[in-house]
Amino acid sequence: MQIHRNTGLTGLSLLLALFLLMPPARSFAQADPTVIDLTDLKTLSVPDTGVEVIDYLGQQALRLNPGEGERVALVRDFSFENGTIELDIAAIPAYTGLVFRVRSEHIYEGIYFRPQNSRHADPVRRGHTLQYHAAPKHTWYYLRERFPEQYEAWADLEPEAWFHVRIEVMGSTARVYVNDEPEPGLVIDDLLNGVSRGTVGLWAGNTSGGTFANLTVTPAEPTDLSTLGLTAADIGGGIEYTPEQEFLFDTFRTRRSVRQFRSDPIPDEHLMRILEAAGSAPTSGNQQPWKFLVITDQVKIDHLRDGCIESSLEFDRQRPEFDPAGEPALRARYEQTFGNYLSAPIYVVVLTDSYSRYPSYNRFDGSLAAGNLMLAARALGYGTCFITDAIPEAVTREVLGIPDTFEWICITPIGVPVEWPESPPKLPLRDLVVFDQLVEGVNYTVPITRQAIEVDPAVLADYVGRYQLETETFVTISTEGEQLFLQVTGQDRVEIFPEAKDAFFLRVADVQVTFIRSDGDRVIALTVHQEGQEFRAERVEGVAPCRER
Repeated sequence: MQIHRNTGLTGLSLLLALFLLMPPARSFAQADPTVIDLTDLKTLSVPDTGVEVIDYLGQQALRLNPGEGERVALVRDFSFENGTIELDIAAIPAYTGLVFRVRSEHIYEGIYFRPQNSRHADPVRRGHTLQYHAAPKHTWYYLRERFPEQYEAWADLEPEAWFHVRIEVMGSTARVYVNDEPEPGLVIDDLLNGVSRGTVGLWAGNTSGGTFANLTVTPAEPTDLSTLGLTAADIGGGIEYTPEQEFLFDTFRTRRSVRQFRSDPIPDEHLMRILEAAGSAPTSGNQQPWKFLVITDQVKIDHLRDGCIESSLEFDRQRPEFDPAGEPALRARYEQTFGNYLSAPIYVVVLTDSYSRYPSYNRFDGSLAAGNLMLAARALGYGTCFITDAIPEAVTREVLGIPDTFEWICITPIGVPVEWPESPPKLPLRDLVVFDQLVEGVNYTVPITRQAIEVDPAVLADYVGRYQLETETFVTISTEGEQLFLQVTGQDRVEIFPEAKDAFFLRVADVQVTFIRSDGDRVIALTVHQEGQEFRAERVEGVAPCRER
């Protein structure tokens, strides 16, 4: 069975012209095939977890185990433009296939299969077995809504068995063959990311996995490009970036929050360029409400450090379980923490004028300016940190004499890092970006609605204390009136709400906290539930660590 994408053109001459221009199956000259050993994980860029080499039905194979979000394993140091891709796939997962012309982890063409639909009683479901998609924009849902039945087709897949896939790619056309069928099961004559070059890889959809073997890529001879009216400049999406653009993107990618600095001085020229960038940020009605209070006086920086230490100690002294005998150890830890935070040669307090023309927009304008400042600093090799409460606002206002007419946005150090922190995990773009339409259950989910219940304030005291997650990471539970708060080392304090005995939840994030009791009904630990993972923290003696963001 052969299915062509309907171009929507009318007129016999146009249809004949399109037909004559469409490259026939396997009509192009091919170079020698490249066999990719999927059992050698060094040849692939694979997800951090859930990848293994197994024996399945007599074949050594690579298994992508099910997981949250799309899972992709890409062939390293490989370039594919046109030619043939072949591999075997086990017909047991829900959404499994391959990707090609992968220009980045976000941009690629792909073919995948829904084996569960192949022999379904509903003929409509059967027609949803074989699927084309093109990241980032052209998801299955996007294509099905706008071009129903044009980018998907039926394929006969035997349950829990291997099937063979061959994809012939030339220019803007891809033909998909399944098993030994002489005709393609699906023809895409307008690959939606255009003619491009990139690597190939294995793909599994959200909550699915895949089993793969015998990946072979046979490239077309480069001279075949001329038959398509293409030049080398047309390949790779037709987009090239200047060194200046690449530097800019690298600056965004490598900016880090730094909390310990060397004492190296910063040239005035560099400081002025950084502040100039901050002052050129977008602003509401061009009101430019910001003031950048620059602190270079080491005496004032030392006073800030001392004030932060005393503020944290005073906070701890107010806690019911505070033990004065532990204060020297606390002081030493705070001296270390704030000594690191306040080790830079320059600090900039980002403020906005409460009497600006549009004061309700000040916080947005000030945050945009702070973002510009931090990116400019990174471009010159300096570290920064958007700090709102690790160096408390009240302490900073008092030490630096900041009038109440200015709204506080943040304070950031500027300096050469002792070392650049490792990149923290970032969500892939496919989890952040939606094109054209938000669809519940497809590209976003609604969190479970949780209802808070009333709890006797006396019961809340059972939970107050410090719980150790890791060597230097604690969860602090505290009360304020009839409210319970949670704070993780390095993060803001947030309120948690009771939904059952010993069960609480956050409203600012999809996080739940369960307190664990001993046989004697004493709270001895807690478990944090977040994104399908659980983190247990044991209750320890002591008081709260410093508050920081």
